[in-house]
Amino acid sequence: MKRLKNTVKRATAMMMAIALLWTLQPTDVLARNAIAKGSDVSKYNGGVDWNQAKASGIDFTFIKVGSTKSGIDPNFAANITGAQAAGIKTGVYIYSYATTPEAAVQEANLVLEWISNYTVNFPIVFDIEDKCHKNLSQEQLISIINSFCMTIDAAGYYPMVYSYKNMFDGKLNICGWDRWVAHYNETCGSTNNVCIWQYTSKGRVNGFNGNVDLNYQYKDYSSLIIPEGFIEHNGNVRFYRNWRMQRGWVDFGDARYYLDQAGNLVRGWFTDATGTYYLSPADGSMARGQCLIEGGDYYFTFEGVKTNGWVVLGDQRFYYDPANNGIMKRDWMSDEKGNFYFFDRADGHMYVGAQVIDGAEYLFNAEGIRQTGWVSLENGKFYYDPATGTKVKGFMDDANGRHYLSPDDGHMVTGVATIDGKNYCFDENGNMMTGMIQREDGSYYYDGATGQMLTGWIHLEDKTYYADEAGHIVTGAYTISKQPYYFGTDGVLVRNQMFEIDGITYMTTPEGVITQVEAAMAGEGEPAAEATEAEQATAAQPAA
Repeated sequence: MKRLKNTVKRATAMMMAIALLWTLQPTDVLARNAIAKGSDVSKYNGGVDWNQAKASGIDFTFIKVGSTKSGIDPNFAANITGAQAAGIKTGVYIYSYATTPEAAVQEANLVLEWISNYTVNFPIVFDIEDKCHKNLSQEQLISIINSFCMTIDAAGYYPMVYSYKNMFDGKLNICGWDRWVAHYNETCGSTNNVCIWQYTSKGRVNGFNGNVDLNYQYKDYSSLIIPEGFIEHNGNVRFYRNWRMQRGWVDFGDARYYLDQAGNLVRGWFTDATGTYYLSPADGSMARGQCLIEGGDYYFTFEGVKTNGWVVLGDQRFYYDPANNGIMKRDWMSDEKGNFYFFDRADGHMYVGAQVIDGAEYLFNAEGIRQTGWVSLENGKFYYDPATGTKVKGFMDDANGRHYLSPDDGHMVTGVATIDGKNYCFDENGNMMTGMIQREDGSYYYDGATGQMLTGWIHLEDKTYYADEAGHIVTGAYTISKQPYYFGTDGVLVRNQMFEIDGITYMTTPEGVITQVEAAMAGEGEPAAEATEAEQATAAQPAA
């Protein structure tokens, strides 16, 4: 109760300040300046033919909803439905007996209960004129009025205050709410924020039995109380639906908006129990999808909730960093699954497949995880540095041996290969082969230290071989530097041995040179082949 009293006091002070400004804005309240004419009715007017009233020039009406003493007016339902069916703008009023702010709030809530099933498209009026009000102070009266009007305003309706001229000119002279002034004369006499003037209680209008109160309208409510849409209100923007101000989320057109508890349109960042939203500073519309906001890229669901983490759009994935307020991640990112990269110069999508980043080649799987180690693809096998993820090219050693990765595309080389003018051989697993290798076209020897194929004389412990220019290990009789030598079927140089070719016996010297023949043999009964000039130039005497 104490909190309510303090709230009412603050509101009263605010409204008094506003009222002082409004008192400086007089208007001439004459019949000829009115923009519309209307009536106000209660049970005392009996039944009304509202279609006749409309045809007779009644544009608006205020219908008594009731009071705390008499309850709801017995003719209220018939009057409000009949007037609206005839196309007459319809407001309501309560005759007040409130002498405290708390009682005024109760009256306001009672009005809201009574009208809950009806459409009210004109102001809701607080009729403060009873004898119970005459001995109250100005501060008390203003507090009572403000309590009622703020409750009505908070419910989305447009409040107004009704009283007679002398009351407004006296204790209610600082009332800041729209005024409906009763003064039965040729002029209203009051010029302070008069919005409706009740100029007679003895009017005659078709559709009414007997006298009826008649009023002139001076304030245009057509742009303040609307069936649906946005309106300006005291420097803010409000939204109406079915003639009533809305709060919370509203859908309008193809967009969504949020109105705070005062009914004012919210703009910018907004957070509630359901999540964080962004409402356009221009028109308050809720952001959806990918949006650039203050230099950062964000993603919002269709419901407008800002998203953190992974988002899949079509066939692309994006990451909105929870550690950076949900801003789209660009460049490198690591999590418990591995390393990812997001396009930093365009839309921020996650990379998959083979990519070149800052001049280095990488491979990402379908989940966007950077690959390392050996990877088999349709076009070959490749190796990616476990430390950096970059594709390796050239010679590379691992636990299985030495490999060579093409300098062109990085694929693992297998079989015979010439690298920087040197010949090498790699097995089907890409391992560099060394030693004596048996190939389909013969035997070859690859240096155990370098892996390079050797030519010329090859001395291995107690065995000697000779490889021709192509690296082929020769067998049989072979002429080197114009000397005929003899090599066994395994390519080993034959020393101090006799052997027979086509029934002819030959002998080799300790150096393996063929003797006791009339002509050197090149192999199995044929003359020994002459070594090339290069072989002759590079040939050395075989080791003992």
